[in-house]
Amino acid sequence: MKIRSKWIKLFVISIFVIAVLAAALFCTYSRFAFSKTTKAQSSKNDKLVLFVPNTLEAVVEKIADQFEKEKNCKIEMNVAGTHVLVTQLKSGASCDVFFSADKRYIEEIKEKRYINSYLTFAKTTLAIVSSSKKVKSFEDISKKGVKLCIADPVSPIGMWTQQFLNKVKDKDPALYKKILQNVISQEFQITDVIQKVKTMQADAGIVYLTDAKNSKLGIVSIPDEYNVQAYHYVGVIKTSEKNKLVKEFIKFLSSKKVKAILQSAGYE
Repeated sequence: MKIRSKWIKLFVISIFVIAVLAAALFCTYSRFAFSKTTKAQSSKNDKLVLFVPNTLEAVVEKIADQFEKEKNCKIEMNVAGTHVLVTQLKSGASCDVFFSADKRYIEEIKEKRYINSYLTFAKTTLAIVSSSKKVKSFEDISKKGVKLCIADPVSPIGMWTQQFLNKVKDKDPALYKKILQNVISQEFQITDVIQKVKTMQADAGIVYLTDAKNSKLGIVSIPDEYNVQAYHYVGVIKTSEKNKLVKEFIKFLSSKKVKAILQSAGYE
């Protein structure tokens, strides 16, 4: 009986030790798993995805770099024409903040309820870029034999260019007709217009003033009576899960630091 009792005690003690060890291992694994999950979740929530039109790439990249340093987060930029970005958004692409180079597309995604509202982010004007001695003044784009490249109205820069041409048409129909006769192509993106001029396929092109300054091409001003104010917008995607970081980013866009970045890039 004493021997049996001894073995029973040893058995009970063994079971107890195994249970304690199992509990300890479970707690260790749980802490490790929780730590991994929390870290992954934190990493996910500390990254913003921005949809940025081509024309805003350089300036938004500078803003994003500054925000990353201050908030210790990660910003990913998806850059394309605004109309392309809208298509991607409709196809289910992940996005937190949407920049638009004109009002049509920001209104479209608002109507589709991707955003609740939007803000004016920046504004600029139009200018003529030139790679030819043929174009040194505004009047030169109406001279016979000059090859002019503009953007298709489907793109924001094309829409603003159309508004400019309409103003010319209203004020001086003859000048409008001469300019229109010199148009050799309509490109879908502002980068394509600039490339046409750089490769001498066109003598001049109509782009945003801000892009003209970065193009390393000659710049010809458009008279105020014909020029237009081109507005760019920004909105927060409703399905974004990074509410706090998004709010901080939108607030940052109205800061003095961002205003200085915009002004240095030529935006008003």
